[in-house]
Amino acid sequence: MPSQPILLIDGYNVINRLPELKASLDGGLENARNTLAFLISRWSQRYPTVECVIIFDGDLRYQGSSNQRVAGIRCIFSHTTHGGDDAIIRFVRDYQGKKSDITVVSDDNNVRNNCRAHGASVKPSGYITTANMRRRGARAKDPSDAKAIDRKTAAEIDKELRKKFGL
Repeated sequence: MPSQPILLIDGYNVINRLPELKASLDGGLENARNTLAFLISRWSQRYPTVECVIIFDGDLRYQGSSNQRVAGIRCIFSHTTHGGDDAIIRFVRDYQGKKSDITVVSDDNNVRNNCRAHGASVKPSGYITTANMRRRGARAKDPSDAKAIDRKTAAEIDKELRKKFGL
């Protein structure tokens, strides 16, 4: 049975990178999380075959919970001792299906490089914006793209990380 595609979102990283979400922080973290979940919910309506999962750094009320749902989107709160970045990397590393079915949305280089080394594809935060959904098939024009590394450098990083992790 083929595995379902997964969109894995680095919650607080995306909230802090997208202006429309960063403004929601004025109403507190819960408001920002809800705003992101609603954005992802709209994204998932356009791509109904993709399972969307948001991972947040631990929140004392929810830490380690994998059953929290907001706007129908699965939200995972990492254990505070490990942090959201490690939870995302662990999710990809331990996934039992085809790792190429996972798309990680983050601008964090540690998350991006490690997830890529484990076989996931990575996209910048702007990938999930409503504007990019309207530009069907268009490449995301995200400010983080300007900081993107070239393919040769990415291949060298992937090679080193694979060696490090014994892949």
